[in-house]
Amino acid sequence: MRNSVTCPNCNSENPFYNSICSGCKFYLRDRIYNLDLWTIISSLIEAPTKAFRTIIFSEHKNFIFFILLLVSIKYLINARFIAMVSVGDFRSTLGLQLSYLIVLGIALIYFIIFSFLYKSISIRNEIDIRYKDTFALIIYSQIPFLFGLFILFPLELVILGDFLFSMNPTPFIIKGSITYFFLTIEIGLVIWNIFLVFKAFLTQSQHLIFGLISASVFVVLFWTLIYFCSLVVFTI
Repeated sequence: MRNSVTCPNCNSENPFYNSICSGCKFYLRDRIYNLDLWTIISSLIEAPTKAFRTIIFSEHKNFIFFILLLVSIKYLINARFIAMVSVGDFRSTLGLQLSYLIVLGIALIYFIIFSFLYKSISIRNEIDIRYKDTFALIIYSQIPFLFGLFILFPLELVILGDFLFSMNPTPFIIKGSITYFFLTIEIGLVIWNIFLVFKAFLTQSQHLIFGLISASVFVVLFWTLIYFCSLVVFTI
């Protein structure tokens, strides 16, 4: 396997995620039982590779569904912004709660399916990974959207108010400079997310080309889904 580790005691090859040698039971590294959310978030900012290694090595993937529930709110907000551009003026008959559940369900199903397919493709390329590690890495790579939800979006609401989701006139006309500033930050969060997805797959596979291709496919499919979510949620 391309991402294996060699036991210093018996020289046998082990999967990257093993803490104990499968041959001689020698300890390859310290065991990690649980994840600390704030430590991981801090590491994702300072040292993403270290953070993703910790996530892979951890026996319990704490907080992944908690994170998914929160970032799905930001997915819904992003879908609304996309609909403003792709659809224009619209009136949705779906309630906010139902719209959120649709976006949450689609994101969850996509992450699950991608994790399974990614594992199958990895095995064919002689890369030994675990499904639960991939799923956790995907979820934690969405952390930038938590910053968008809890820091950026409240500022947008306070400064732009009702004009935030207005098309006539748009916030770019009402408060152009600050709106473009917010847009730049939003794009920056997306770029950060893409970077973390790439670092996650690279850390797990330890193969540059495979990690780059996997991250590109994941991101393109994800934002395509968000686009279609915007069409479904805000035009029904």
